[in-house]
Amino acid sequence: MKKRLKSLVNVRVYQVLMKLARQYRRQFVIIGIYSSLYTAADLIQPLIYRRAINDVAGLFVPPGASRVIPARTLEEMLKTLIVAVTALFFISVLGYYFRLRARRHGARVASDMESSLIVGTFGHVLRLPLSFFSLQASAGLAKRIDQSDQVSPIVSAFSQEIAPEAVRFVGICAIMLTQNWEMALLSTCMLPLYLWVARRSALRLQTNLESYYELWENISARISDAIGAVKTVKLSGAEAREEARLRDESTYAYGVYLKRVSVAQRYYITQSVLSNLSKSLVLGYGGWLVLRQKLTPGDVVMFVAYLDKLYGPVDSLNEIAVGMQNHTTSLQRAVALLDTPGAEMPGEPLPTGAGAVEFRDVHFGYVPGHEVLKGLNLTMEPGKITVLAGPSGAGKTTTADLLLKLYGLWSGEIYLDGHPISTAGPSAVRAAVGVVAADGAVFRGTLADNIRYKRPGATDEEVHAAAIAAGLERLLDRLPEGLGTEIGERGLGLSVGERQRLQIARILVDRPRLLVLDEATANLDYATEMELKHALVRLRPRPTMLVIAHRYTMMKDADYVYVLQEGQVSEHGTPAELLAAHGWFAELAAQSGDVDEG
Repeated sequence: MKKRLKSLVNVRVYQVLMKLARQYRRQFVIIGIYSSLYTAADLIQPLIYRRAINDVAGLFVPPGASRVIPARTLEEMLKTLIVAVTALFFISVLGYYFRLRARRHGARVASDMESSLIVGTFGHVLRLPLSFFSLQASAGLAKRIDQSDQVSPIVSAFSQEIAPEAVRFVGICAIMLTQNWEMALLSTCMLPLYLWVARRSALRLQTNLESYYELWENISARISDAIGAVKTVKLSGAEAREEARLRDESTYAYGVYLKRVSVAQRYYITQSVLSNLSKSLVLGYGGWLVLRQKLTPGDVVMFVAYLDKLYGPVDSLNEIAVGMQNHTTSLQRAVALLDTPGAEMPGEPLPTGAGAVEFRDVHFGYVPGHEVLKGLNLTMEPGKITVLAGPSGAGKTTTADLLLKLYGLWSGEIYLDGHPISTAGPSAVRAAVGVVAADGAVFRGTLADNIRYKRPGATDEEVHAAAIAAGLERLLDRLPEGLGTEIGERGLGLSVGERQRLQIARILVDRPRLLVLDEATANLDYATEMELKHALVRLRPRPTMLVIAHRYTMMKDADYVYVLQEGQVSEHGTPAELLAAHGWFAELAAQSGDVDEG
């Protein structure tokens, strides 16, 4: 069953490759022509060796003294030698030229196919639902996508090696049989055993490849995790501990690699013994036939030359088989990502609107049997500020994620400007909604590139105005190149507050119809929080705002408040109404000490 499953996986890999290859039929024909030409040039050379050596030998044979080597004069021998040397030169150069041309075309096709698969897999993974990433290590996923770089060796093997080597093998056997069947049989007598050993080595080296590649994925994930959290590593004094853990894992992985090398070398030694034994038999028997004048010295040299070329294709094809299995096993991990179901579908476009939102009897949970939202109903009026309040784990961020179509509803519906978002495309929904979260991303690049990340066409003036409105003026004064300054990966070099202001600037420049602030001021001081609130109030056209916060200061000026507890609305109304109700909201306000008296 396991072998059958593995075979099906490999078939799927080749199906994907064949689909990509169909776009390059003409290029593959050209590669095949060049490969055939350099293979033919390679097969002709031993025949030229034979003719030249026999003519040289004929120079020392008296007329009529040999039945197989005709006597030659010095002039005849020199003429043959000049022709042979000239022919060998041009054939070798042309053969090498054809081989380089085949490689050049092959490299171009392989690169295009490889790029298509990497980009396609990357794009598919980005469109998978957010739940897919919850149990996936980002570094492991990146390495699996990078496994797509195994396409080039597979394409090169098929287009430039397998077919030419097979043609070479058949051609050599045919030439040897037509020249001397006894010598041909002697040359190939070890071939069945050689093929058996080669097949055994290929099968042995194919075992446990899946777990072997997992070892290296885990090592990549270990490195990425430590570097990504380098500040925490340093503050925990864990440098030596992380180094030791990586050393243990890499030592084990390299140990597995060395065992594979050892197994391969044992088989290669056996193959070397068999091939050299064949050469010895051919030389010995051929020399004896030359002494008996049944064979020429040129014939013996020709057979030895062909013998090298006979076992060469077998070795090459065996190495290709092992390499292909390695590449295929590695590549199937990328293809498995490509086949992962659940990618977000395009859906319908959203009509324009003012940003009205309605949740109708929404039920949702992350795992079956455990509901997070239990029949949620709420309304957000256009241009108004709506607050979601409540204790941690009540479902506030989940509500925002559902509005952004990051997860699918169990039941119920969400409407944006009267349009059900279940039928709308995720990109259309997210284009209409801007988000500022406590853990929003900062990308490698310039500060300006990060601010215009959601709206790449924003002008420099718009980017600068958004940066000032978000409170980044002091940062711009501090940075050597202002908005053109390169910032590190994940915002390294920026404070937590500056990273959050950058996200706010990103949304300000986008000007969405609906703005979600998910703990957007959690890392800002009171003065900066007030600056942000004033900047948001001045936005024109004013978006509908959904504010998720724990601070009463972000709630008190809202138009309407919903308090969630255990996935349901427990209180709702204006801030004044909720204060008068003396419920959860009133308790939060009292704890903050910021309740207006009177």
